[in-house]
Amino acid sequence: MTDLILHKNKQYIDEDLAYYFSRQRDVNNQIRPQESIYSLSPDSQHFNTDFNDGKVGSLFFPIAAYSIDRIYIGISFPLFANNWGAAFLRYLMTRVKPSGCVILPVYPEMQASEKNYWSRSILENTFLSRSRWKGTSNIWAENDGVMSMRIGRKFPAEMNSTASFFFEESGNSILRRSLQAPFHNTSNQQQLFELGQHYWNTANTYSIVERIILDYFGMQQAVTLCDISDSNGLMAIECLFSREINVTQAVSFMTDKTHINDTSLLSKRYHSVIKNRFKSIDSSITDTLNDIANYKVICLINTTTNGATSDKTNEVIANALDKLMPGGILIVHESQGLSDDVLQLLDNYPMTSYYSSIVASKLQNGDAISHYSSIIETELVSENNNRKYAYIVIQKHH
Repeated sequence: MTDLILHKNKQYIDEDLAYYFSRQRDVNNQIRPQESIYSLSPDSQHFNTDFNDGKVGSLFFPIAAYSIDRIYIGISFPLFANNWGAAFLRYLMTRVKPSGCVILPVYPEMQASEKNYWSRSILENTFLSRSRWKGTSNIWAENDGVMSMRIGRKFPAEMNSTASFFFEESGNSILRRSLQAPFHNTSNQQQLFELGQHYWNTANTYSIVERIILDYFGMQQAVTLCDISDSNGLMAIECLFSREINVTQAVSFMTDKTHINDTSLLSKRYHSVIKNRFKSIDSSITDTLNDIANYKVICLINTTTNGATSDKTNEVIANALDKLMPGGILIVHESQGLSDDVLQLLDNYPMTSYYSSIVASKLQNGDAISHYSSIIETELVSENNNRKYAYIVIQKHH
């Protein structure tokens, strides 16, 4: 029997395993993993794996379809309850045997809503399992905080998401580039790792941005989005796919159209869904901001890697605020942390809010955010105390 478990990274392995080996979670030994369970994480570059080498394998390793008995999602693994997360769960279901299952932590309804994590009702509604055998998959309640997904009468239909595109097309993309440039110095494994990291990091950024837009504008209000980030258009496209927010137009600053992270094939594949709602601009941040008269949402995320050098950050922020329509929001974030000068500048704006970069939750002074992982709970407290790593949201006066 082959069991796999997914972790945020290797520092969480012991806690993730303890969650599933605990008798509290599995009193009747229904889902307890094998002792030989194999760990995967998105930051591992170990691709030469046979699931018996005792190492931590890469999440992006091309697992053969219907070859794994059970796949567990660790409590540290940030899988949000949105379109990307649903597409990823569907992908995992194509990796397990017909008699196998995907096992994941679920939160009580209020806690799940707080963090945009999976609850039992969200899982069942997403995969239409409540109509008895007519559902597209079976969702089984196991024990406290755990559920499993098993292949039901009808397999879930493919979902429009960058997750589906990556896991179906990434290997083909690497192979095509390898054949076109056989003397390229970069190994196929390194290319696949870099591409996987790009999609994975964007998935987490998108989940936070989606939650912010939902909190400010709800599900129905039309939103125009300006995406200035290091996602190379991926985040904007995923926002167009979202079933939770109504993004009607997305303009993205494209840092490098010739890079391995090129999104042109992605936008072509989903042209019938995206239509003319997505536009990429590769000239400058200023041109991107000026493409539409006014935006409802502007994202300045990891702009130091996008050509907005530190001495121009204040100017970029001022220009972005000027391009917002009344009531619109500016979302600012740097994964390496905002400088003290920029943080002080943003703190001085009225109508400023802060969102966690770890879970899709608004940060409130003195309010702790619960999590199944005690390590992550500690990280959330630290983030709330030092908000240079948080997402900062500024709303323009109406």
